[in-house]
Amino acid sequence: MSLFAELGGPGGYVLLLVVTFAAHALLVGFVLGAAAWATARALVGGDDPVAAAARDWLPFALGAAITAGVAPLLLIQVLYQHRVYTATLLMSHRFMAIVPALIAGFYLLYLGKSVRARAWSGARRGLVSGAALLAFLFVAWSWIEEHTLAAAGAETWVAHYRDGRVFHRDPVIAVRLALWLGLAAVAFATGAAWLAGARAGRAELRRLGGLGLTGLAVAAAAAVGTVGGRAGELPAMATPWLVLAGSGAAVTAAGMIALAGGRGRAGRRLATVGAVALFLAVAALREVDRAHAIEWRATLDGAQGLPLFVVCLLLATGAIAWCARLVRRHLDERAA
Repeated sequence: MSLFAELGGPGGYVLLLVVTFAAHALLVGFVLGAAAWATARALVGGDDPVAAAARDWLPFALGAAITAGVAPLLLIQVLYQHRVYTATLLMSHRFMAIVPALIAGFYLLYLGKSVRARAWSGARRGLVSGAALLAFLFVAWSWIEEHTLAAAGAETWVAHYRDGRVFHRDPVIAVRLALWLGLAAVAFATGAAWLAGARAGRAELRRLGGLGLTGLAVAAAAAVGTVGGRAGELPAMATPWLVLAGSGAAVTAAGMIALAGGRGRAGRRLATVGAVALFLAVAALREVDRAHAIEWRATLDGAQGLPLFVVCLLLATGAIAWCARLVRRHLDERAA
């Protein structure tokens, strides 16, 4: 797939960005979907094994998502440099509000799974998880807004600063948010099918399958809205990634149909393979669309930090996997 070869010098960094961002997006999608599911189930006055698994795993999943987001954040600064810095500075305190929003959301997730919260009414528990969900949606909107502003160019930046704007308004922000929310439904349905495991009955699997298929439909519609009339403007290096995205979506859909039909094992496996391919393809297409804005410096060709970055990436991945094993062990002991 020629995206990385055609970019020459920065190709290796773009490859790392695509892989690390896809992992980050999968985890973020699970967090958004789990918070939404837990909120919905609490508000309707019921509970199920999927909602219970969502509450148990949400704090860990959020921590893993934030940790996984460090690498792509560093890489976009290397590749897009002053665009990222300019957009962040222009949004100023409004953009920095993502930090307290994440902190508040983190503690609300722990509150939602506490022993005390189990005795609360459904409405009260739904209020807690719903507040966390709103915090995460604010963060998602803010990041999309920042990336959109970074891609806008100098004229927009000057107007933004001159007018003292707090928000960057662009219709594409809502469309891109819809795309990622659709993919979040896919990530959650896939992850929840694994985490709930044998506890998930046929009714829960049917709901997860339906949620995943709905998410795919929303993401597809938003993708059409994002591309719009620009299909002819997409560079040739987008073609293989579009094929991978379509293939991943088809495999994911097959997995969701299997889940809806009560075939949990086959559904989980198909959905996982398809979702990974789909998220990798979308992450690559995002870079294809803005690769022209990469600001490469010759001094980076001889940079010595890449081996250390890869070592740290492997260590962080191992640490997250180890923590996930500890969480699973604790939950199994509690259920025994």
